[in-house]
Amino acid sequence: MKWMTVFSISDRGRRRGRSPGLGLILALAALHLAGGLGQPAAPADTPPSEQFTLDNGLRVFLLEDRAWPLLHVVVAVDLGSKNETAETSGLSHVLEHCLLFRGSQSRTADEISRDIRRHGAYFNAHTGLDMAQFELTLPSGQDDFALNNQKDILFNLKLDQAAVEAEKEVILEEVNQLEDDPLKSAASLVYQNLFPGHPYALPITGTRETISRLTVAQMESFYRTYFVPANAVLAVVGDFSLPEMKQKVVKVFGPLPKAEKPAARIAPAPPLKNDRDISLAMDIKQAYCVIGLPGPDYNNPDQYAVDLLTEILGRGVNPMLNSALRGNRVLVESASMAYQAHRYGGVILVTLILDSGNMKAARGAALSFLRRARQQNFGEDDYFGDEKFYAFDYLKSAKNLIRYQSEKSQELGLEMAVSLARHMILSKGSSGQGYLQSIGRMTTSDLRRTAAKYLSAGKAVTVSLVPSAKERRP
Repeated sequence: MKWMTVFSISDRGRRRGRSPGLGLILALAALHLAGGLGQPAAPADTPPSEQFTLDNGLRVFLLEDRAWPLLHVVVAVDLGSKNETAETSGLSHVLEHCLLFRGSQSRTADEISRDIRRHGAYFNAHTGLDMAQFELTLPSGQDDFALNNQKDILFNLKLDQAAVEAEKEVILEEVNQLEDDPLKSAASLVYQNLFPGHPYALPITGTRETISRLTVAQMESFYRTYFVPANAVLAVVGDFSLPEMKQKVVKVFGPLPKAEKPAARIAPAPPLKNDRDISLAMDIKQAYCVIGLPGPDYNNPDQYAVDLLTEILGRGVNPMLNSALRGNRVLVESASMAYQAHRYGGVILVTLILDSGNMKAARGAALSFLRRARQQNFGEDDYFGDEKFYAFDYLKSAKNLIRYQSEKSQELGLEMAVSLARHMILSKGSSGQGYLQSIGRMTTSDLRRTAAKYLSAGKAVTVSLVPSAKERRP
């Protein structure tokens, strides 16, 4: 069995140019901005922004942010492993590599690299389940180069057999590295079993067999189908004049020919019918247990309560899960929780790092705790009388932490641009309520209802990884 990651694959190992040290805060920033698209007028101190669509279908969001002399340009394409089959698994990732590293019709790969370095830019790309994104950050005042560079690379690709074969070799090495990563291997197995028969079960990197069989003709067909303006979005954030940037975007991207957006024929992920337990021995020194449960998709309003539950149970200050597994008896070295929202489904992940001798007890205790989460008291409103003065308000603490993370992420222009692009790709439209406003409205009753729906009633996939016999020998 092949073990490969199903999360976003980053090509940070092959960066071009100079990175300003900007990272990505997972999962939050895109949702924080969700309510800002198409909402009523913002307060006076909100940076100027504008959203519009070109005649060729390219959707654009511009956000003027003068805090730092930087410009961030992100193009996202509605293409990921969701658009693949068992025979074409990994094609989107190989295509992303070629776009990033193999040149265009007008410039060779070396010429593009020199241009990127000459402008002091950071250039990167990622492939995920739902989308591929291409990031460019550089000092402000270089608007023309930034826009033209992204247009040339993404909509003017030149493919040849030698370039494709070279990138295949790079990706096959990535596959080897991912197979040796226990947490990514476990997460991949969780996705395979949570989404049986669905494209989300496919590894983003593909398999050795599918990558080896990919042809230039297949890639050109994918490229012509999906890399069209109507299937892409552009987010520009940074130090620029909003009216001038809009004119430049129209001038650079407007002439791209119009083509139909590919029809989406992807059904939502089917519900899991039974719990699934998977145990594997690997060449590792530490044991791992990853528990996966189906979660709400990106457009489901239950996402707000799940975000709060994730903070309360396994991420924030004094997480309940940690107390349950490291209380009277220390069953794990660490316990954490994450929530991944995708277009056609979501995943709630609990990760335990532990001694292999505690695997059975820790796994049972974690599952039991999750099933009982609907009975927990999450805030001071759940207590009466003097108990209110001694109770820890988990809900209030989680809301404050999410608000802090949201405001912190908005200080980073690249994260804002990535978030805007991701939201435009995944969102079905404005909900009429901003993310933080929706978080603020959540009550302890909402959390218990959501815990009952996803943690108590939901079927679980449990992957236990233990050291092989060779590693267990003293």
